[in-house]
Amino acid sequence: MQRKWILLSFVGGLLVIASLAGFYLVRRTGAQPLQAGLRQFPSTLSPQLPYDVNAAQIEAMMAEVHPQNGGEYSPHDTELVLKAQREFDILSWQAFLALNWPQQSYESPQSSLNATSGQPLWSYWVPIEKIFLPNGARPQFPWNPAQQVKDAATNGISLTMTKAAWRQQASASDNFQAFSGPLVDQNGKWARYEALVDPEEYEYLYKNELYSIDGQIRFSNQDVNQSEVSMPLNSGNKKHGSIEIKLSWKELGPNDDRSRFYTKRVRVELSEPTNGGPPQYRTIDAGLVGMHIAMRTESSPEWIWSTFEQIDNVRQNPLEHGGLSHANFMNPALKNAPVNVLPAKNGDCTNGTNCQTWYENLTTTPVQTSRVQIPLQHGLNPIDDKISDAVAELNKQVQALLHSQGSVFQYYELIGTQWPVHKFAPAYAGGQGSAPESITNKTPGDVVPVFLVNTTMETYFQKGGQNAGCLEQDDRLPDNCTADNTPVTGTESCVGCHYSAGIATGWKRDMNGNPVIVNGVKQPIYGENGHFGRSAHASFSWMLQIETSKQNLGAEASVPARKRFSMHTPNRQP
Repeated sequence: MQRKWILLSFVGGLLVIASLAGFYLVRRTGAQPLQAGLRQFPSTLSPQLPYDVNAAQIEAMMAEVHPQNGGEYSPHDTELVLKAQREFDILSWQAFLALNWPQQSYESPQSSLNATSGQPLWSYWVPIEKIFLPNGARPQFPWNPAQQVKDAATNGISLTMTKAAWRQQASASDNFQAFSGPLVDQNGKWARYEALVDPEEYEYLYKNELYSIDGQIRFSNQDVNQSEVSMPLNSGNKKHGSIEIKLSWKELGPNDDRSRFYTKRVRVELSEPTNGGPPQYRTIDAGLVGMHIAMRTESSPEWIWSTFEQIDNVRQNPLEHGGLSHANFMNPALKNAPVNVLPAKNGDCTNGTNCQTWYENLTTTPVQTSRVQIPLQHGLNPIDDKISDAVAELNKQVQALLHSQGSVFQYYELIGTQWPVHKFAPAYAGGQGSAPESITNKTPGDVVPVFLVNTTMETYFQKGGQNAGCLEQDDRLPDNCTADNTPVTGTESCVGCHYSAGIATGWKRDMNGNPVIVNGVKQPIYGENGHFGRSAHASFSWMLQIETSKQNLGAEASVPARKRFSMHTPNRQP
């Protein structure tokens, strides 16, 4: 039976509160003391990329957790979830450090995190631009990690195909955030993005031909027991499962303290009109400002979602010798300025209006960026504050350890880790009157915390007060249902966004049965019959849809008669 509930909407004044949030020198104020029993971060740093938490231990603990009374947790349940949360947060930090650990070669890490030679582990992985090639071409296989690093050393790291890239060749639109536009820092420069996958995931994508629209259509129309995208899980501590990472970078300027950033020299493509000529490029000193890590594991078939930021992104921090740091994406003097506002489009305009994109030289006004703090709301996010306080306490432990070793990563922080409390729990249907369950259980797994965003990658997802339907899975509503207009204060979550991703199942056709052509490109159908992820889902990976969406394939895939779709959910391994 659907639970009754009341949510307070904080539409009025929320943006002002959010704009002031950047002045605080700590993540939260007034935090209550944490209960005893949370594990301390290990005192010895390791270059070993973790495989998973102790899956059996977590499952045994969570078997005792059963939220009652409108989704609220009992004190005992809260204690158990926070203990489990600590295990996932420690794993997040260990993964972050291991991925950035300098390597002598792909399988030979340097002896120290502070080694001055070698490239980070992630630099040996597969960039998405080398998977999703123009016209759905077959990529290189097997993957050669050493050649990837050699190419980068010879040609430089090139951010010309980035997170949320919408075209198969480098173009002006490759510098945007997912489903929105550019983020401009306080120096008037754009943030840049890139994404990579580990060799285990790449092998799965290659062997199932999921790198092209045609391949996805063939895959989705196989026998019902073979057509579900199911990214690899880890095999204990013997083999990693699928891991995807996304990084955000800022161009370092004269007023940026480079000692507070992990830095790279990178070549970027400018978002400027080419007038028929080749793209324009520039080489910059880039500082890492954000990192997503998504790991599909035995404990978490809905993936473990970890996100990190440089500590100065949306606030000032005390400096060791006095004064305050320079904030990357917020101006403390603009106390009442609107926050997280997407710049107006100004490129590819028709008679000065109806602009289609953004040009970099015309988009230089900094975006006043803030982290919207979500209040507790009955039945929606009852322990998100306790989870956030525990993360802040863990960050202090790790940062102190990194400070003692003189590591630049002392200036980074874990924003949060999402993971499934009950990994086989079903998703909850959306529709009018369905919140909060349709938000808390938007995806399978009873995932906590409910809300989690990275301010450098999901800046414009932080809406605050809105209708619940915007946070549900609206595109997967049952037939004849309308979106829920119950007011709620919320942002987005990593897992909630990625659950929407689909693969191609066929081609759109007009009334005469002919393929629909837009700008010379056939239009694929993504995620058809994807309600609750039964079929045509992308196993929480947006790149299967985004990176193939502009492939201009010449011949239609040969599609057999439509099969009957599977009823099992994507969080269950066949």
